Amino acid sequence: MCGIAGVLALTENGKSLFPFLPAAIQKLHLRGPDRNKIHESGDFAGAHARLSIIDLSEASDQPFISDDGRYILLLNGEIFNFREIRAELEGQGRSFKTTGDVEVGLQAFIQYGPACLDKLNGFFAIAVYDTHEKSLFLARDRYGIKPLYYFQDAQSLIFASEMKALLEFPIKRELNQASFRDYFQFTYIPEPFTMLKGIQKLPAAHYAMIREGKMELKQWYEIPEGKYEGSYEDAQKDLRELMEDSIAKRMISDVPLGAFLSGGIDSSIVSVLAARQNSKMEVFSITFPDHPYYDESVYAKEVAQMHGLNHQLIPVREKDFLDALPKVLDYLDEPFADSSAIAVHVLSEFVRKHLTVALSGDAADEIFGGYRKQRAAAAIMGSSAAKRALLKSLRHIPGNYSRKSKAGDLMRKMQRMGKAASLNGNDLYVFLASFMAEEEKTKIFSPNIQSYGNSLQHLLGTVSVDDFNTFLRADMKMVLNGDMLRKTDLMSMANSLELRSPFLDYRIINFAFSLQSNWKVDKKTGKRILLDAFQDIIPPSVLKRPKHGFEVPLGSWIQGDLLNELENSWLNNSFIRSQGLFNPEYIGYLLSQVRIGKASVYQSTIWSLIVFQNWWKKYMA
Repeated sequence: MCGIAGVLALTENGKSLFPFLPAAIQKLHLRGPDRNKIHESGDFAGAHARLSIIDLSEASDQPFISDDGRYILLLNGEIFNFREIRAELEGQGRSFKTTGDVEVGLQAFIQYGPACLDKLNGFFAIAVYDTHEKSLFLARDRYGIKPLYYFQDAQSLIFASEMKALLEFPIKRELNQASFRDYFQFTYIPEPFTMLKGIQKLPAAHYAMIREGKMELKQWYEIPEGKYEGSYEDAQKDLRELMEDSIAKRMISDVPLGAFLSGGIDSSIVSVLAARQNSKMEVFSITFPDHPYYDESVYAKEVAQMHGLNHQLIPVREKDFLDALPKVLDYLDEPFADSSAIAVHVLSEFVRKHLTVALSGDAADEIFGGYRKQRAAAAIMGSSAAKRALLKSLRHIPGNYSRKSKAGDLMRKMQRMGKAASLNGNDLYVFLASFMAEEEKTKIFSPNIQSYGNSLQHLLGTVSVDDFNTFLRADMKMVLNGDMLRKTDLMSMANSLELRSPFLDYRIINFAFSLQSNWKVDKKTGKRILLDAFQDIIPPSVLKRPKHGFEVPLGSWIQGDLLNELENSWLNNSFIRSQGLFNPEYIGYLLSQVRIGKASVYQSTIWSLIVFQNWWKKYMA
């Protein structure tokens, strides 16, 4: 795990950017606090900040250069099946001087070229420069677990693990208005776009080959369309075997390793199976003494007691969250407003005091249908005309509600279900994935901000009413990639902690999408096959409990500790008017609602504003 950055000079003048590389890699020091190195060779300069996980010796430091000096590799991530690939390469006559996965990655590229990516099981962003051909190869893992940003003009191509490193170079900073609108709709920016024109994310499952100043971009992986031929009982058995092997691969580490145990189904499965392979491994849970509604620790305790896990409880109080707020806001180099990032940051910060690598249950919801919106979509897509008409009537429930109470949350969900039942296909997906409705978008933005059509078709594909798996595929490309994986990467790396999710093994995802959708989501529950396959290792109380997100009490913070800065800095009227991005009257209305105690109703919009304004002041003012 680490941070990478590099410059490919496309002209002689492009080499003038090389001196900016030390400052760029320094911006990634939390991703790789152990060592950093820079190497220049002709038209290329590469830099690497290392977090040592496998083969801790300096022999595996990067940039990693082939014995003949031809190839220069930068790798951010882990290749979990590197031992099998190494044995295959040794059988073809290749020799190795290290014991880690970095050299295996380079030797695999030399042997197979871009086709090597098909062999890799792990998460990674890779750069390989060929000094003979003067070509640069960039690639990203199947699901975009590890990020890679780039900027290209006539003089050079620069790339880095985070945008903050690119911004150390003399790049013009100009707001991308389409991304600006998307951000407020979804709370994140779907790839390949960023908030700034000219800077893009290399898409997940793609590689780029840059030769003579021209970039060839190619998708190298897509979830296959295969159909599982076995029975439901066979599928449960196969899923258990896949999970056990995935966890075994992700427990390879030369530094201390543990697991997150939230008290939910997904992290419970990972923690229990991992502890069976290493009984001394610690698992960590957060408790919220000040906010019992958000506290799931009682369920985590049940799982730990059932299996005798080495369990550590981390009590997190209001002050811990508030102390984390400025750290989270400062680390973001482009707006990202999933407020649960604060909780992930706090958990990562505490866990990093004990270990360097942690397993998590991330991605199970996207793959197996664990979210409320997915179950809502399944109910709507499979309903009769009469039932859909009944669902549509729910949209007329009056009032504004928030998640602050169970009753309010129920009313909010019923309203959304009614609105969703009026839609189909891609429109249904976009509505359920959105945090800001179209009518609110027309209120919040200044007339200076242009209106854009749907720019997301390249991600969504076609969401079909006849195939719920198409809805889950859209979630993989949108929510998993743009929100969940970005959140865990940012907040873990802000604390120099590597997170590994066994559910993101490509074999599990390929398997999951070969299953018929009612094995995942039916009329009663989501993640059906996951619940049935592992019911013997999960306490009944955990199996039966409703889905509970990893949330924070954002509304009360906005009304309390954040109100002064909200009024005097982030949403100050003169500042809003000077930006020319927002409607001052609507911003004033939001502030008035906060003052009368309704912050929780508008908390998503207000938090999105706070994050954006903090970013604007830091990078654009």
